[in-house]
Amino acid sequence: MTVRRAARAAAAASALVAGLTALAAHAEPRIANAWMRPAAAGAASADAYADIRTAEPVTLVGVRTSAARAVEIVVADPGNAGTARAVERLALPAGETRFALRGSALRLLDIRTTLANGSPVVLAFEFVDARGAKSTVETPVQVRGLVVPAAPVPGPAGAGAR
Repeated sequence: MTVRRAARAAAAASALVAGLTALAAHAEPRIANAWMRPAAAGAASADAYADIRTAEPVTLVGVRTSAARAVEIVVADPGNAGTARAVERLALPAGETRFALRGSALRLLDIRTTLANGSPVVLAFEFVDARGAKSTVETPVQVRGLVVPAAPVPGPAGAGAR
């Protein structure tokens, strides 16, 4: 009887370990260090940046936010500095992919509301894995950086300090 219980316990432990290993292998991508600079309502675009970490290859098929009409996935060309293009989807290898300043970016188009330092912005990343399973990972974005003052409105000729 004791041998039977030990065998069942060993089988259960083995199944648990196998299940946890499979779960870890299919874990959702993780998003870290998401940030962007402030942007004014009505601005044509603003870039956001983030690090995506994944245990297995996945495809980034879209990014959404309520702060903008749309989000483009913009990929920098490493062989031609300063050149970038928007893509519909982006295959990501296992490991880390960075969207970083002066590199690839997430371009928010048609900013709907002023995004000042500390404003709440959430990006929803949409992924598809090799099996076709879809997942969405939401992450807060830190809005930070210098705010450029608005240009002064010119007054009538001759107006100003006397």
